[in-house]
Amino acid sequence: MSQGELMEEGKRQMRVCNACRYCEGFCAVWRAIEWRRDYRDADLAYFANLCHDCKECVFACPFAPPHEFGINPPRLFAALRQASYRKYVWPGPFARVFQGGWGFMWAVIGACILFSVISLVTQGRVFGAEGGLFYTVLSEAVLEAVFGALALWLVCGWGLGAWRFWRDIRTLDSSAVQVRDILQAVRYALSLRHLGGTKDEPLSRWRKWFHHGVFYGFLLDFASTCLAAYESHILHKQAPYPVASPVVLLGIIGGVGLLVGCAGLLYVKLGVNRDTVDEGAYQSGRAFLWSMLLVAASGLLLLLLRKTSVMGPVLVIHLSFVAALFFTAPYSKFGHFIYRCLALVRYAEEERMHRLSGH
Repeated sequence: MSQGELMEEGKRQMRVCNACRYCEGFCAVWRAIEWRRDYRDADLAYFANLCHDCKECVFACPFAPPHEFGINPPRLFAALRQASYRKYVWPGPFARVFQGGWGFMWAVIGACILFSVISLVTQGRVFGAEGGLFYTVLSEAVLEAVFGALALWLVCGWGLGAWRFWRDIRTLDSSAVQVRDILQAVRYALSLRHLGGTKDEPLSRWRKWFHHGVFYGFLLDFASTCLAAYESHILHKQAPYPVASPVVLLGIIGGVGLLVGCAGLLYVKLGVNRDTVDEGAYQSGRAFLWSMLLVAASGLLLLLLRKTSVMGPVLVIHLSFVAALFFTAPYSKFGHFIYRCLALVRYAEEERMHRLSGH
């Protein structure tokens, strides 16, 4: 289905849903739909990224397939989310290459070759480094240069995509976003208020907890990295850090959270009704979970083996997974939290406006 056909199909389904309103009050998506009389392409992108994919609506819908109306919001919104990632990301031409799992794996291979060559040229070895001294494999300056460039790439890709998406989902009657709208959106995001489950897919009831594991696990790992940078550059304490240090403890807890969360979400996906999913979005989601799982698993393995003779190659493999995750982040499902958070801010703003107007 082309982009234009997808948009037309989305508008057709939303008009039927707005006339029916059987799902009124199910979640934020249906309130946002009811606040409109007709729909722009940008509205469909807004609804899709506001949707948490609980699928309760399609199992309750009297017009779901095999009905001739063919109303299937979860499948529609999944396809629209994928389309929005391609539409708003920068630079756009890479989107089709890096949205799937093969793009991530090619990035891993490229990064592995790059780090191996740099290590051989600058340090004279990859294998044989012992004692947990990471900088005997790759110097601190090299790591800062490579990951600094990747961080800039990621921020630019996410930032420009976010700006384009926000510009589109705003309307002429939009008020200025207030601080309370942002705070409300943060509460919605952190609590996963609209991420429920359904009796028709029993495993889906675990999605919220596994999602929490991925989200908070990643935040703890990010905090560990920031703390390590503080220890190194401000306190001038070089790695390796003892296991009991906050840097390592945060990394362990975050890594375990990522492992459990990603493995759990992959397991949940096995029980999904495939009639309610878009195949492209399904495969993209699996690829992203596997990439995060590989980063977490290789990081924990590196911790276990950091004082052995295989520390060098394990470090190169782990850093290659991390570098590939950063490089493909603007194109993978990793960026979905950016669009979802902006959709939640827009929803909080609309919710406030309609509450004040008494509607």
